[in-house]
Amino acid sequence: MFNNYFKIFQNTWPANINFILISILLSIPVLLLGEWSIYLLPVILLITLCFIFGERFIIALILITLFTLVGELNESLRAVVQITDFILLGIIFLKRFGLNFKEYPHVPKSIRYLVLLYFSAMIISAVMSSYPFAGIGIIGRQAAFFIIVYIFYALIQDIAVIKNYINALMIVAVIYVIISLIAFFFEGYSLIDILSKNRTRISIVITNPEALTNFYIFSFPIAITFFLLKKQKFYRVISLLFLFFISLGIMLTMARSSILAILLSSSILFFMIKRKLFYRFLFVIICIGLLILFYPPLNEIVTLFFRIEEGMSARDYIWSMSLNIIRDHPVFGLGPGAYRYEVFNYFPYMFSDWWGKLMIYFYNVSGGVNFSHNYFLVLFTELGILGLVTAITLPIIFFRIGIKTIKKYRTEAKNTYYLIIALFAIGASIILRNFFNSIGILYIGGLTTDLPFWLVFSSLIYFYLIPIVGKSKPEKQIFQT
Repeated sequence: MFNNYFKIFQNTWPANINFILISILLSIPVLLLGEWSIYLLPVILLITLCFIFGERFIIALILITLFTLVGELNESLRAVVQITDFILLGIIFLKRFGLNFKEYPHVPKSIRYLVLLYFSAMIISAVMSSYPFAGIGIIGRQAAFFIIVYIFYALIQDIAVIKNYINALMIVAVIYVIISLIAFFFEGYSLIDILSKNRTRISIVITNPEALTNFYIFSFPIAITFFLLKKQKFYRVISLLFLFFISLGIMLTMARSSILAILLSSSILFFMIKRKLFYRFLFVIICIGLLILFYPPLNEIVTLFFRIEEGMSARDYIWSMSLNIIRDHPVFGLGPGAYRYEVFNYFPYMFSDWWGKLMIYFYNVSGGVNFSHNYFLVLFTELGILGLVTAITLPIIFFRIGIKTIKKYRTEAKNTYYLIIALFAIGASIILRNFFNSIGILYIGGLTTDLPFWLVFSSLIYFYLIPIVGKSKPEKQIFQT
């Protein structure tokens, strides 16, 4: 691999000498920018690396910056990063396909019908809503989101591109774990904070821990797959260390739904790839559960650590509110974006008591976005019957495409087959998680929250559509080191 990198440098250095000189000249403004120069030098370095390593590096960089530089810490930086990344993404797409629409990659009819159903639900619900213009921003943002998803899908021309997406998302996960650990050690947190009843959930850059752990949910099955593929002890040790590292990030955020998601994805992987490991895994989980149940000291620690005493963490109250909204607006819903205007009418308690303050906190943190904490309830409360149909249809399409793709590649090369199962396990775990959360699949057009799922789904669709020609041949390793 390193030889290939040296060849790249040898082949491109003479041709790019002018570019390097221009980059050096661009550093002159450092003298004028003063303290802001710290931001200019990394930009020049990244531009240079993009020019040297080409399109694939740029796409990976776009994904990494979209997921790590668009948090709530700096809205101005977020806008600059998104605009820059979208322009670069558009240039790459147009460079490859131009305006020749016949050459644009097709998507399955089921996906096209799903998108049509979804936007029809939003438009009809908005027209029938008491707040017809509240959802204009959501509709526009969701339309832009699907365009971005399609571009990433269209750029998948081989397995190497999918591997590039995977590497980028795993790098994002590593970055967030590192930032969380730095915050834990250097910002005054302690084990007492983590284990206390009113424990602090460390979520840096992305303040919503449920959104942050999306990247951990993605990385865990990939690392397990790497472990199962590699027989060498060195690679297996690296895989285990990576799993431990990601586990630290999960512990700091302590998003219980992410733990459920990881348990599901791990079960799917073991069941599909190593059936004996699945039974061992199930046996260990049952033994741990019984030990926790019947050994009081361990029971107390786990109860405290996983916040079991909190029950559903007010989700049952929130779900009850959403069900009351559905009873009053069963056909067309409140309308897209109208939840923020009606939710206070359904509070079952006074604003001044503890639960009332908690609901207000949820409202403020979400920015007024629907916080029903259930993907199906979110679409049902705001978009009515068509929203519920959309919410149910998406998982059905995902499982149908995923299962068919797994069957299609069952006799193909192990690397490809394992990768497809890992992608399916990730998507299935995200869907399961959305029974307890309302981010990660669809609705608000959030790049940080929803794009990882659609990158997984796009990769599965690629494998689903491409034909298998003849007998499978040895291929390059998908998980390269």
